[in-house]
Formats: sequence, C-alpha cells, structure tokens
Amino acid sequence: MIDLSTWSLTIPVGAPAITVATTQVRTYKTPYFTNNGDNIVFWAPVTGAHAGGSDFPRSELRETTTTGQNFSWLYTSGVNTLKGTLAVNQVPSDGKVVVAQIHAKDAPSPLVKLQYRWEKGVGNVDVTYRFNPGDEKSPITYTLKNVPLNQQFNYTLQINKTGLVTVLINGTGYQTQLASTWAKYLFYFKAGDYTLDNTGYPTEGGKVTYYSLKATHS
Repeated sequence: MIDLSTWSLTIPVGAPAITVATTQVRTYKTPYFTNNGDNIVFWAPVTGAHAGGSDFPRSELRETTTTGQNFSWLYTSGVNTLKGTLAVNQVPSDGKVVVAQIHAKDAPSPLVKLQYRWEKGVGNVDVTYRFNPGDEKSPITYTLKNVPLNQQFNYTLQINKTGLVTVLINGTGYQTQLASTWAKYLFYFKAGDYTLDNTGYPTEGGKVTYYSLKATHS
C-alpha cells in the first residue's frame, strides 16, 4: 500500500485544474486517480484541464506535510530521495508522459523530469535535466531503452547535501553535481502522470500505474 499521508493531488478537472488536499487524497475517488490498495492508477486525458502555467493535463501527486502544507526543502538539508515502481499503460499520440519530477519552488521549470517516451513502436525511459534554472531546454541525459507498455520499472531520484544528483532507472542511470545557480531554490518531489499532449479525443492520454512510492528526507 502506498502511503498518501504526505501528498496532495492535482487532477485534470476545473479551470484551472483542482488540487485535492492531503487529508482527502487517501479516500478520494475519481476516474483520474484510482487507489486500488495495492496500486494507484493515474489517468490524464489530452482534453483535461491544466494547472498553473502548464499547457498540459496531469493527474499528479505533490509533496506536503502531514497537515497538508506544501513541503519544500533545501538540498543541503540532507539526503532527499524519491523511489517508485510503476508501469506506463497508455501514452498520447505525441508519445510522452512524465512520471516523476524534482521541481523547484518559484523556478520556471523542473530540475529533473523522468519521462516515458514511445517512439517508433519502442518504449524508452528518459532522464531530462535542466543544468541551470533559466536554461531554455532540458536535454535528455540518460535513456533506458526497450521498456514496453505495461512493464514495471523502478527509479530513484536523489539529491544529497553536497548537491550530488542521482537518477537511477532499474539500477542504472545518471549522476551530476548540482550547479550553484540552483543553490537558493527549495525543491520538492512530484509523481504520477503528466501527459505531454493536449490535442485529440477524450479517450487519448496518459495512464500510469504506481505499485510503490516513497519520499524520504534524512
């Protein structure tokens, strides 16, 4: 069972998309977030509502405290880790779904996105990394190839107190030193289904099943 006591939830409904409070997430029922006890299914159709300044729909968890306040942390606070096991079940026609992120409060874009990419009949899991907060693009810095739809994989996203960033997919991945330009930012984890497409039929979108998810700060 996934512990939802320190997560809020954004679903692709409303204008802008609504956020479900931490105290309600565990028992919340919606087609966009199905908690089956042993797993959670996230669904974000291309026709779904958008949150904030995003152009794309999401069904996605965001770190909070147990009392429901948004929780963010300085990387120097310790070892900050997110681990998950999941399978991507459906992708939109553009082929891309973000399943986890290291985001930064008040930064224009995330530091890390873990992205499932379906291309030419092959599934890939990409690490995209933004070297500086103001960079226009986040290049792909690592790819685990040949991950079929519905096949489980696991990941670790981590920043330690010296600024070492580690992203592992099935035990292999990418490591780099955080640039000083990120030093002032407060970070937080996100996980779920962020569908990188906004055109098509209501049956088109991203679907992701999570089997385990845990954030730790030590």
